Amino acid sequence: MTRTAKSAWRLPPRKPHGLEGMDMQDRREFLKTFAVAGAGAATLLAQNSNLPKNYKTGRLDVHHHFELPPAGGAGRGGGRGGRGGVSAWTPEQSLEQMDKFNIGFAMLSHPGDGDQVMDAEKGAAFARKINEFGAKVMDDHPQRFGLFAVLPMPDIDGTLKEIEYAFDTLKADGIGTLSNFGEKWPGDPKYMPIWQELNRRKAVVFVHPFVNKCCRHLVEGVNDAVIEFDIDTTRAITSLLYNGVLSKCPDVRFIVNHSGAAVPALSGRIKDRVPGAATDRFGPPPSNHEGMNANIPDGVFAELRKLYYECAHATYPMPVAALTKLVPPSQLLFGTDYPAEPVESTVDHLNDSYPPEVLRVLERGNAERLFPRLKA
Repeated sequence: MTRTAKSAWRLPPRKPHGLEGMDMQDRREFLKTFAVAGAGAATLLAQNSNLPKNYKTGRLDVHHHFELPPAGGAGRGGGRGGRGGVSAWTPEQSLEQMDKFNIGFAMLSHPGDGDQVMDAEKGAAFARKINEFGAKVMDDHPQRFGLFAVLPMPDIDGTLKEIEYAFDTLKADGIGTLSNFGEKWPGDPKYMPIWQELNRRKAVVFVHPFVNKCCRHLVEGVNDAVIEFDIDTTRAITSLLYNGVLSKCPDVRFIVNHSGAAVPALSGRIKDRVPGAATDRFGPPPSNHEGMNANIPDGVFAELRKLYYECAHATYPMPVAALTKLVPPSQLLFGTDYPAEPVESTVDHLNDSYPPEVLRVLERGNAERLFPRLKA
Protein backbone atom coordinates (compact mmCIF):
# COMPACT_ATOMS: atom_id res chain seq x y z
CA MET A 1 0.00 0.00 0.00
CA THR A 2 1.38 3.41 -0.91
CA ARG A 3 1.96 6.15 1.64
CA THR A 4 -0.86 8.12 0.04
CA ALA A 5 -3.25 5.24 0.48
CA LYS A 6 -2.13 4.63 4.05
CA SER A 7 -2.56 8.22 5.06
CA ALA A 8 -6.23 8.04 4.16
CA TRP A 9 -6.75 6.10 7.36
CA ARG A 10 -5.57 8.88 9.63
CA LEU A 11 -8.13 10.34 11.95
CA PRO A 12 -9.85 13.25 10.17
CA PRO A 13 -9.98 16.74 11.64
CA ARG A 14 -12.91 17.52 13.88
CA LYS A 15 -16.11 17.30 11.85
CA PRO A 16 -19.82 17.44 12.62
CA HIS A 17 -22.00 14.33 12.88
CA GLY A 18 -24.06 13.10 9.97
CA LEU A 19 -23.46 13.11 6.22
CA GLU A 20 -21.79 16.51 6.18
CA GLY A 21 -19.08 15.18 8.49
CA MET A 22 -18.00 12.26 6.27
CA ASP A 23 -15.44 11.94 3.53
CA MET A 24 -16.62 10.62 0.17
CA GLN A 25 -15.73 6.98 0.87
CA ASP A 26 -17.57 6.96 4.19
CA ARG A 27 -20.52 8.82 2.66
CA ARG A 28 -20.91 6.19 -0.06
CA GLU A 29 -20.73 3.38 2.49
CA PHE A 30 -23.23 5.10 4.73
CA LEU A 31 -25.71 5.77 1.93
CA LYS A 32 -25.45 2.13 0.86
CA THR A 33 -26.14 0.99 4.41
CA PHE A 34 -28.92 3.53 4.86
CA ALA A 35 -30.67 2.23 1.75
CA VAL A 36 -30.86 -1.33 3.05
CA ALA A 37 -32.50 -0.14 6.23
CA GLY A 38 -35.70 0.32 4.22
CA ALA A 39 -38.51 2.77 4.44
CA GLY A 40 -39.89 1.01 7.48
CA ALA A 41 -36.83 1.95 9.54
CA ALA A 42 -38.39 5.29 10.37
CA THR A 43 -40.58 3.46 12.88
CA LEU A 44 -37.46 2.94 15.00
CA LEU A 45 -37.70 6.52 16.16
CA ALA A 46 -41.11 5.98 17.72
CA GLN A 47 -40.69 4.40 21.13
CA ASN A 48 -44.17 4.76 22.53
CA SER A 49 -46.69 3.79 19.87
CA ASN A 50 -47.71 0.40 18.44
CA LEU A 51 -44.49 -1.27 19.54
CA PRO A 52 -43.52 -4.15 17.22
CA LYS A 53 -43.54 -7.78 18.24
CA ASN A 54 -41.85 -9.20 15.15
CA TYR A 55 -38.17 -9.51 14.35
CA LYS A 56 -38.66 -7.79 10.99
CA THR A 57 -39.15 -4.44 12.68
CA GLY A 58 -37.74 -2.65 15.69
CA ARG A 59 -34.25 -2.24 17.04
CA LEU A 60 -31.82 -5.14 16.83
CA ASP A 61 -29.98 -5.60 20.14
CA VAL A 62 -26.58 -7.30 19.86
CA HIS A 63 -25.69 -6.98 23.57
CA HIS A 64 -28.46 -8.76 25.48
CA HIS A 65 -27.83 -11.40 28.11
CA PHE A 66 -29.42 -14.62 29.21
CA GLU A 67 -28.65 -16.65 32.29
CA LEU A 68 -29.03 -20.27 33.25
CA PRO A 69 -31.99 -20.97 35.54
CA PRO A 70 -30.92 -20.72 39.19
CA ALA A 71 -30.28 -24.04 40.88
CA GLY A 72 -32.68 -23.78 43.80
CA GLY A 73 -32.09 -20.13 44.57
CA ALA A 74 -32.27 -16.55 43.39
CA GLY A 75 -30.40 -15.39 40.33
CA ARG A 76 -27.44 -13.05 40.23
CA GLY A 77 -29.32 -9.75 40.10
CA GLY A 78 -28.69 -9.08 36.42
CA GLY A 79 -25.11 -10.31 36.63
CA ARG A 80 -21.89 -8.74 37.89
CA GLY A 81 -23.55 -6.27 40.23
CA GLY A 82 -25.74 -4.93 37.45
CA ARG A 83 -28.53 -2.36 37.72
CA GLY A 84 -31.16 -4.01 35.54
CA GLY A 85 -33.46 -4.91 38.41
CA VAL A 86 -33.61 -8.65 37.59
CA SER A 87 -33.23 -11.21 40.35
CA ALA A 88 -33.56 -14.36 38.20
CA TRP A 89 -33.62 -13.87 34.42
CA THR A 90 -36.38 -15.34 32.26
CA PRO A 91 -37.09 -14.91 28.54
CA GLU A 92 -40.37 -13.26 29.42
CA GLN A 93 -38.59 -10.48 31.29
CA SER A 94 -36.46 -9.74 28.25
CA LEU A 95 -39.47 -9.80 25.93
CA GLU A 96 -41.32 -7.36 28.16
CA GLN A 97 -38.42 -4.90 28.01
CA MET A 98 -37.96 -5.43 24.30
CA ASP A 99 -41.58 -4.60 23.58
CA LYS A 100 -41.43 -1.57 25.84
CA PHE A 101 -38.41 -0.11 24.05
CA ASN A 102 -39.12 -1.07 20.45
CA ILE A 103 -36.55 -3.87 20.29
CA GLY A 104 -37.69 -6.37 17.71
CA PHE A 105 -34.88 -8.89 18.10
CA ALA A 106 -32.01 -9.63 20.52
CA MET A 107 -28.86 -11.66 20.10
CA LEU A 108 -28.48 -13.49 23.39
CA SER A 109 -25.07 -13.93 24.96
CA HIS A 110 -24.12 -15.30 28.35
CA PRO A 111 -22.81 -12.57 30.66
CA GLY A 112 -19.69 -14.34 31.75
CA ASP A 113 -19.17 -16.72 34.64
CA GLY A 114 -15.72 -16.61 33.11
CA ASP A 115 -13.91 -18.44 35.88
CA GLN A 116 -16.14 -21.48 35.26
CA VAL A 117 -15.92 -21.37 31.46
CA MET A 118 -12.13 -21.13 31.71
CA ASP A 119 -11.76 -24.09 34.06
CA ALA A 120 -9.43 -26.53 32.32
CA GLU A 121 -11.40 -29.62 33.35
CA LYS A 122 -15.00 -28.39 33.47
CA GLY A 123 -15.05 -25.45 31.08
CA ALA A 124 -16.09 -27.36 27.96
CA ALA A 125 -19.00 -29.04 29.74
CA PHE A 126 -20.14 -25.74 31.24
CA ALA A 127 -19.97 -23.97 27.86
CA ARG A 128 -22.04 -26.77 26.30
CA LYS A 129 -24.66 -26.43 29.06
CA ILE A 130 -24.91 -22.67 28.48
CA ASN A 131 -25.13 -23.01 24.71
CA GLU A 132 -27.78 -25.71 24.74
CA PHE A 133 -29.94 -23.66 27.09
CA GLY A 134 -29.46 -20.55 24.94
CA ALA A 135 -30.38 -22.54 21.83
CA LYS A 136 -33.58 -23.73 23.50
CA VAL A 137 -34.56 -20.15 24.31
CA MET A 138 -33.85 -19.24 20.69
CA ASP A 139 -35.90 -22.18 19.40
CA ASP A 140 -38.79 -21.30 21.71
CA HIS A 141 -38.81 -17.69 20.42
CA PRO A 142 -37.35 -17.84 16.90
CA GLN A 143 -38.70 -14.43 15.88
CA ARG A 144 -37.26 -12.65 18.91
CA PHE A 145 -33.93 -14.21 19.90
CA GLY A 146 -30.67 -15.29 18.29
CA LEU A 147 -27.60 -16.76 19.98
CA PHE A 148 -23.94 -15.89 20.48
CA ALA A 149 -22.38 -19.12 21.73
CA VAL A 150 -19.87 -19.36 24.60
CA LEU A 151 -16.47 -20.98 24.04
CA PRO A 152 -14.13 -22.60 26.63
CA MET A 153 -11.18 -20.72 25.10
CA PRO A 154 -8.23 -22.06 27.18
CA ASP A 155 -9.18 -25.57 25.97
CA ILE A 156 -8.21 -25.26 22.30
CA ASP A 157 -9.48 -28.67 21.19
CA GLY A 158 -12.66 -28.27 23.22
CA THR A 159 -13.22 -24.82 21.72
CA LEU A 160 -12.82 -26.07 18.15
CA LYS A 161 -15.36 -28.81 18.87
CA GLU A 162 -17.75 -26.29 20.45
CA ILE A 163 -17.47 -23.98 17.42
CA GLU A 164 -18.54 -26.86 15.18
CA TYR A 165 -21.41 -27.84 17.48
CA ALA A 166 -22.59 -24.28 18.03
CA PHE A 167 -22.78 -23.38 14.34
CA ASP A 168 -23.64 -26.70 12.71
CA THR A 169 -26.00 -28.20 15.30
CA LEU A 170 -27.32 -25.34 17.43
CA LYS A 171 -27.36 -22.87 14.50
CA ALA A 172 -25.84 -20.07 16.57
CA ASP A 173 -25.60 -16.65 14.93
CA GLY A 174 -22.12 -15.95 16.26
CA ILE A 175 -19.76 -16.22 19.19
CA GLY A 176 -19.69 -14.31 22.46
CA THR A 177 -16.18 -14.26 23.88
CA LEU A 178 -14.66 -12.69 26.96
CA SER A 179 -12.02 -9.97 26.92
CA ASN A 180 -9.48 -12.25 28.61
CA PHE A 181 -9.05 -15.92 29.41
CA GLY A 182 -7.44 -16.26 32.81
CA GLU A 183 -3.94 -14.87 32.48
CA LYS A 184 -3.99 -14.39 28.69
CA TRP A 185 -5.72 -11.96 26.35
CA PRO A 186 -7.28 -13.03 23.04
CA GLY A 187 -4.39 -12.04 20.77
CA ASP A 188 -2.05 -14.54 22.42
CA PRO A 189 -0.58 -16.88 19.75
CA LYS A 190 -2.05 -19.83 21.64
CA TYR A 191 -5.49 -18.89 20.34
CA MET A 192 -4.63 -18.42 16.66
CA PRO A 193 -6.09 -21.83 15.61
CA ILE A 194 -9.43 -20.68 17.07
CA TRP A 195 -9.38 -17.38 15.20
CA GLN A 196 -8.39 -19.15 11.99
CA GLU A 197 -11.41 -21.43 12.26
CA LEU A 198 -13.72 -18.52 13.02
CA ASN A 199 -12.19 -16.67 10.09
CA ARG A 200 -12.92 -19.64 7.84
CA ARG A 201 -16.54 -19.50 8.95
CA LYS A 202 -16.70 -15.69 8.57
CA ALA A 203 -18.04 -15.60 12.10
CA VAL A 204 -19.43 -12.66 14.03
CA VAL A 205 -17.65 -12.41 17.40
CA PHE A 206 -18.95 -10.21 20.21
CA VAL A 207 -16.25 -9.25 22.75
CA HIS A 208 -17.65 -8.94 26.26
CA PRO A 209 -15.67 -7.47 29.19
CA PHE A 210 -14.36 -9.69 31.94
CA VAL A 211 -12.08 -8.46 34.69
CA ASN A 212 -8.84 -10.40 34.89
CA LYS A 213 -7.75 -11.73 38.27
CA CYS A 214 -4.83 -9.32 38.14
CA CYS A 215 -7.06 -6.27 38.25
CA ARG A 216 -10.02 -7.00 40.51
CA HIS A 217 -10.82 -4.62 43.37
CA LEU A 218 -7.82 -2.43 42.60
CA VAL A 219 -9.32 0.88 43.70
CA GLU A 220 -10.81 1.02 47.15
CA GLY A 221 -14.48 1.93 47.04
CA VAL A 222 -14.77 1.62 43.23
CA ASN A 223 -16.71 -1.30 41.73
CA ASP A 224 -14.92 -3.07 38.88
CA ALA A 225 -17.84 -2.26 36.58
CA VAL A 226 -17.02 1.45 36.82
CA ILE A 227 -13.62 1.27 35.11
CA GLU A 228 -12.13 -2.18 34.75
CA PHE A 229 -14.69 -3.63 32.32
CA ASP A 230 -13.88 -1.06 29.68
CA ILE A 231 -10.16 -1.11 30.36
CA ASP A 232 -10.03 -4.87 29.85
CA THR A 233 -12.02 -4.56 26.63
CA THR A 234 -9.35 -2.12 25.45
CA ARG A 235 -6.63 -4.58 26.44
CA ALA A 236 -8.40 -7.28 24.43
CA ILE A 237 -8.73 -5.24 21.25
CA THR A 238 -5.13 -4.04 21.49
CA SER A 239 -4.03 -7.65 21.99
CA LEU A 240 -5.89 -8.73 18.84
CA LEU A 241 -4.42 -5.78 16.95
CA TYR A 242 -0.76 -5.98 18.01
CA ASN A 243 -0.56 -9.76 17.61
CA GLY A 244 -1.97 -9.74 14.10
CA VAL A 245 -5.32 -11.44 14.63
CA LEU A 246 -7.24 -8.52 13.09
CA SER A 247 -5.05 -8.43 9.97
CA LYS A 248 -4.55 -12.19 9.55
CA CYS A 249 -8.21 -13.12 10.19
CA PRO A 250 -9.99 -10.33 8.29
CA ASP A 251 -13.23 -12.27 7.83
CA VAL A 252 -13.98 -12.41 11.56
CA ARG A 253 -16.48 -9.60 12.20
CA PHE A 254 -15.66 -8.36 15.71
CA ILE A 255 -18.17 -6.36 17.77
CA VAL A 256 -16.68 -4.20 20.53
CA ASN A 257 -18.87 -3.44 23.54
CA HIS A 258 -19.83 -0.09 25.11
CA SER A 259 -19.11 2.19 22.12
CA GLY A 260 -15.60 0.82 21.96
CA ALA A 261 -14.80 1.14 25.69
CA ALA A 262 -11.56 3.17 25.82
CA VAL A 263 -10.43 2.16 22.31
CA PRO A 264 -11.56 5.34 20.48
CA ALA A 265 -10.08 7.70 23.06
CA LEU A 266 -6.77 5.82 23.19
CA SER A 267 -6.53 4.88 19.50
CA GLY A 268 -3.88 7.52 18.75
CA ARG A 269 -1.70 6.43 21.64
CA ILE A 270 -2.20 2.78 20.63
CA LYS A 271 -1.03 3.72 17.12
CA ASP A 272 2.01 5.62 18.33
CA ARG A 273 3.32 2.75 20.45
CA VAL A 274 3.13 -0.13 17.96
CA PRO A 275 6.26 -2.25 18.62
CA GLY A 276 8.78 -2.13 15.79
CA ALA A 277 6.93 0.54 13.84
CA ALA A 278 8.48 3.69 12.38
CA THR A 279 9.75 5.05 15.70
CA ASP A 280 11.24 3.85 18.93
CA ARG A 281 8.53 2.35 21.10
CA PHE A 282 8.81 5.06 23.74
CA GLY A 283 10.07 7.93 21.61
CA PRO A 284 8.01 10.75 20.11
CA PRO A 285 6.40 9.61 16.83
CA PRO A 286 7.06 11.55 13.64
CA SER A 287 4.09 13.36 12.13
CA ASN A 288 3.68 10.74 9.39
CA HIS A 289 3.83 7.77 11.75
CA GLU A 290 1.18 5.23 10.71
CA GLY A 291 1.47 2.69 13.53
CA MET A 292 2.46 -0.24 11.33
CA ASN A 293 4.53 -3.38 11.68
CA ALA A 294 4.34 -6.84 10.11
CA ASN A 295 1.20 -7.66 12.13
CA ILE A 296 -0.51 -4.39 11.19
CA PRO A 297 0.42 -3.83 7.53
CA ASP A 298 -2.47 -1.47 6.79
CA GLY A 299 -2.02 0.62 9.93
CA VAL A 300 -3.81 0.82 13.26
CA PHE A 301 -6.64 3.11 12.22
CA ALA A 302 -7.50 0.91 9.25
CA GLU A 303 -7.90 -2.14 11.49
CA LEU A 304 -9.88 -0.31 14.16
CA ARG A 305 -12.20 1.18 11.56
CA LYS A 306 -13.16 -2.32 10.34
CA LEU A 307 -14.55 -3.33 13.74
CA TYR A 308 -18.16 -2.91 14.79
CA TYR A 309 -19.08 -1.00 17.95
CA GLU A 310 -22.28 -1.47 19.91
CA CYS A 311 -23.59 1.33 22.12
CA ALA A 312 -24.83 -0.30 25.36
CA HIS A 313 -24.66 2.15 28.29
CA ALA A 314 -22.36 4.39 26.23
CA THR A 315 -24.63 6.77 24.34
CA TYR A 316 -23.66 9.86 26.28
CA PRO A 317 -22.29 12.56 23.96
CA MET A 318 -18.74 12.13 25.28
CA PRO A 319 -18.05 8.50 24.21
CA VAL A 320 -20.06 9.03 21.04
CA ALA A 321 -17.86 12.01 20.10
CA ALA A 322 -14.71 9.87 20.38
CA LEU A 323 -16.22 6.90 18.55
CA THR A 324 -17.63 8.87 15.63
CA LYS A 325 -14.26 10.52 15.05
CA LEU A 326 -12.77 7.05 14.60
CA VAL A 327 -15.37 5.09 12.59
CA PRO A 328 -18.09 5.84 10.02
CA PRO A 329 -21.79 5.21 10.76
CA SER A 330 -21.63 1.86 8.94
CA GLN A 331 -19.78 0.35 11.94
CA LEU A 332 -22.29 1.31 14.65
CA LEU A 333 -24.67 -1.17 16.29
CA PHE A 334 -27.38 -1.09 18.94
CA GLY A 335 -27.01 -2.89 22.27
CA THR A 336 -28.45 -2.60 25.78
CA ASP A 337 -26.50 -4.89 28.17
CA TYR A 338 -29.86 -5.93 29.64
CA PRO A 339 -30.38 -7.23 32.33
CA ALA A 340 -27.03 -6.05 33.72
CA GLU A 341 -28.13 -2.52 32.83
CA PRO A 342 -31.63 -1.03 32.51
CA VAL A 343 -32.49 -0.39 28.88
CA GLU A 344 -33.06 3.28 29.73
CA SER A 345 -29.34 3.79 30.36
CA THR A 346 -28.82 3.35 26.62
CA VAL A 347 -31.96 4.60 24.90
CA ASP A 348 -32.50 7.76 26.95
CA HIS A 349 -29.45 9.40 25.36
CA LEU A 350 -29.59 8.15 21.77
CA ASN A 351 -31.44 11.12 20.33
CA ASP A 352 -29.05 13.53 22.05
CA SER A 353 -26.00 11.93 20.46
CA TYR A 354 -26.98 10.77 16.98
CA PRO A 355 -28.94 12.40 14.13
CA PRO A 356 -31.95 10.49 12.75
CA GLU A 357 -30.20 9.21 9.61
CA VAL A 358 -27.44 7.62 11.73
CA LEU A 359 -29.90 6.21 14.26
CA ARG A 360 -31.71 4.30 11.53
CA VAL A 361 -28.64 2.30 10.58
CA LEU A 362 -27.28 2.04 14.12
CA GLU A 363 -30.53 0.65 15.48
CA ARG A 364 -31.09 -1.92 12.77
CA GLY A 365 -29.66 -1.42 9.26
CA ASN A 366 -26.04 -2.24 10.05
CA ALA A 367 -26.99 -5.38 11.98
CA GLU A 368 -29.02 -6.61 9.02
CA ARG A 369 -25.78 -6.68 7.01
CA LEU A 370 -24.14 -8.82 9.69
CA PHE A 371 -27.18 -11.12 10.00
CA PRO A 372 -28.90 -11.28 6.58
CA ARG A 373 -31.61 -13.63 7.89
CA LEU A 374 -33.03 -10.67 9.84
CA LYS A 375 -33.43 -8.33 6.88
CA ALA A 376 -36.83 -6.65 6.75
